Amino acid sequence: MKSRKSMAWVLILALTVTCFAGCGKQGGSKELTNRGERASNNELVVAIGEEPETGFDSTTGSHGSITKIFFSTLFKRDKQLGWTNDLATGYQVSPDKLTWTITLREDAFFTDDTQVKAEDVVYTYQTAKDSGSDIDLTMIDHIKAINDTTVEFTLTRPYSTFIERLAYLGIVPKHAYDENFKDNPIGSGPYAFVEWSKGQQVIAAANENYYGEVPNIKKLTLVFLNSDTAFEAVKNGTVDVAAINGTLAGQQVEGAKVVDIASIECYGVCFPVIPNEGKIAEDGTEMGNNVTSDISIRRALNAAVDREKIVSGVLNGYGSVSTTGLEKMPWLNTDAVLDPSEYGDIGAAKKILTDGGWADSDNDGIVEKNGQKAKFKLLYTDGIYRQEMALEFVNVANQIGIQVDLEKTTWDTILPDIHKEAVLYGFGSGDPSELFNLYYGGCAGGPVAWDNSGCYDNPKVNECIDKALSATDEAEAIPYWKELQQYTSAKADAPYCWLANANHVYLAADGFSFGEPVVQPHGGRIFDNVSEWSWEK
Repeated sequence: MKSRKSMAWVLILALTVTCFAGCGKQGGSKELTNRGERASNNELVVAIGEEPETGFDSTTGSHGSITKIFFSTLFKRDKQLGWTNDLATGYQVSPDKLTWTITLREDAFFTDDTQVKAEDVVYTYQTAKDSGSDIDLTMIDHIKAINDTTVEFTLTRPYSTFIERLAYLGIVPKHAYDENFKDNPIGSGPYAFVEWSKGQQVIAAANENYYGEVPNIKKLTLVFLNSDTAFEAVKNGTVDVAAINGTLAGQQVEGAKVVDIASIECYGVCFPVIPNEGKIAEDGTEMGNNVTSDISIRRALNAAVDREKIVSGVLNGYGSVSTTGLEKMPWLNTDAVLDPSEYGDIGAAKKILTDGGWADSDNDGIVEKNGQKAKFKLLYTDGIYRQEMALEFVNVANQIGIQVDLEKTTWDTILPDIHKEAVLYGFGSGDPSELFNLYYGGCAGGPVAWDNSGCYDNPKVNECIDKALSATDEAEAIPYWKELQQYTSAKADAPYCWLANANHVYLAADGFSFGEPVVQPHGGRIFDNVSEWSWEK
């Protein structure tokens, strides 16, 4: 899942009005006056991060929420992380759970005035499947258009979370899809593509024929700026909205406000849970760690880390404690959650180590057991908050006699060590099948190194996951997702040390409103409710 590993370009935010080459310059009254004009004209400028090198082709699955500007999906998340129809009017699952039949609305049209039909859905998903997009579609056997408004997906196996896949890809028009499509996309979403000045901006106009709620913002301009430059641009009035971090949020900006949106973006440390006994993964790399494979090490670190300190210090208060990685999820097992009295306790952590046979017999500050020093690496990649969280983890580990050596790497170079050292990850898609990627024993050492990189394998957990995925739909699967957490929790096998959920924070011009955005996943889904965005009059 490349989105969770930051391999895809990172969405920082985006929206309306023409931005000139001087977007990042220090501005004054003229720029602020322009902002007033934009508000009056229902125009908006939003700063996003890196320019999408691969363009705006929704079949690749790599652009996340930004595709919701131009493209519609079959289903979408509601405000409670449940499901609602979008292009679809509903679905049925066959008794053998292998066939999903989707019905389409008849009032949806692409921006070239052609109707969205079942053949477009088939073409979109077949193209994504054949091209090996960022979304896993291997569970699809074949796709068929029954008529103009009915699509049939036949799966290779029951897959209760298949609706997640049906809400991911923006539907493209079969008749207009060619090699130039990524630079001039045609969709059926709330905005129509107008112009892409590469290296500068993308301009979009409200789709007045949109079947849903027509956007309040009539002209939307996306500009490509990093977060620091975007922050300055909001200050001087040339940009209206930008994503920022908790540190920048502490600064007062005249004419702008901080918008704090709840998130399920969770950070945690994955431990190798098997000893290094010479086992080799499919990619030829070593598996296992002789320190983190000891359960007392993993439980002690879970007990020692002060998550409240991470939220207040690293996130500057813009976040929440996580001890499961699943807070806010409908499938959270509350029995797996650590009480505040069960973490941030150095004394309790030391006792766990002592009871587990670890002691500092040579007084060098590092505990050992059977001649093995409690030393291991923590690998992390570049990204907001990651280094600061990793440093706090290292500091706490040192206080209980565990030496953790911090090593910065990249997702391209991490693979040789991914199964034998601890790794700091960011997760939180809102898809329960992510638990398969985290904990399923069959993934350990498999073809996708990121999946279950700590090589965790508990037969009871595997059984729960098998039952969950074999259920008819997500609702039927919830009891099984909850059950497995009694084994994966910090109180039990502790294959992870979960740290915190990082809220998504924005600096927005006074008078701008996001409406009611959905809870944000890792990577962001800020455009899901783009039609609700507005300037308050």
